[in-house]
Amino acid sequence: MRKPIRTIHALNRSIRDLKEKQKDLEVKLDVNFQHLRHNYIRMSMNSVFGTVKKNSANFWREIVTRFMESEKLQKGVGNFAATVADKIGEGIHAAGEKFNK
Repeated sequence: MRKPIRTIHALNRSIRDLKEKQKDLEVKLDVNFQHLRHNYIRMSMNSVFGTVKKNSANFWREIVTRFMESEKLQKGVGNFAATVADKIGEGIHAAGEKFNK
């Protein structure tokens, strides 16, 4: 526990120590913020996709696997494929009718 401050000299020394501690903390905060600014993209990718593997083929396979594990993405891809298949079917049907005429 800290000693109680009883004199003006002890108060000034305590204030000086706290100001030095404040400057040290500001420097640490600035260094950490600069580190975050320079490494934000890589840190974000690591938090979303995990650490990047040395083999890039495995990295991309892992990304696709993680995306395909999402139910919403699976439903979206399924709906998109169904829509594309319907449009292709309509196009083939229209082309067949024109060809028959």
